[in-house]
Amino acid sequence: MSEKAFFLADLKNISRDLMLLILLPVPLFLALLLRFGFTALASVLRIWIDLETYAPLILMFILNMGPLLIGMCAGLLLVDECDDNILPALAVTPPGRKGFLKHRLGVPFLWTVLVLLPVPWLSALAGDLSLFRHFFLVLTVSLTAPLEALIIAVTAHNKIEAMAVGKMTGILFMAPFIAWFAPGGWKFAGGMLPGFWISLSGFHREGLGGAFLYLLPALLLTAGAIGLLLERYEKRID
Repeated sequence: MSEKAFFLADLKNISRDLMLLILLPVPLFLALLLRFGFTALASVLRIWIDLETYAPLILMFILNMGPLLIGMCAGLLLVDECDDNILPALAVTPPGRKGFLKHRLGVPFLWTVLVLLPVPWLSALAGDLSLFRHFFLVLTVSLTAPLEALIIAVTAHNKIEAMAVGKMTGILFMAPFIAWFAPGGWKFAGGMLPGFWISLSGFHREGLGGAFLYLLPALLLTAGAIGLLLERYEKRID
């Protein structure tokens, strides 16, 4: 199968599943809702809370949530394909299983990048976030999509288990809140979550150097986890 054939097969599978169709563009839907409703909501809640103060937190929550949802879709497809026992057949095609895995993990990464790039400006929460800085932030957080897909593919044996694992990984949604609310050194209890460092980078407003420095642990954690999970997945399908 060629890359085009893989892509067309993905479109066919996704079009059959309403849940996947809904999950893939969720970050854009949320950004649009914020675009037209954030100011009004902030005005209503001003008596109790200054919602505008939390704009960076809301933005980082959406940026961290997007790849997890997209990665869950990719993970469900991997589990389905494993259930259907199509991986042995792919071994004799020109791309082989390695080519298939590159596609299965590369597409969610690229889709996440495309979906997340317009989110800050679409939501009107960009603030002083520059395009250059946001681009590298998005590239880093988008690696969470193939990571999520592999977590599901390695631990789940059917679609029901895959959904359960996807819900359990919802704990990763807490990373921005740990980075924002945890006091002092306690916040670094979230240091094992890539999203924690990504969120710190997004909150950092004192020069580009510090912001990029926070991305380094996120890159190392994500790349290391992907490498370990990919090795386990390849052993599972052998």
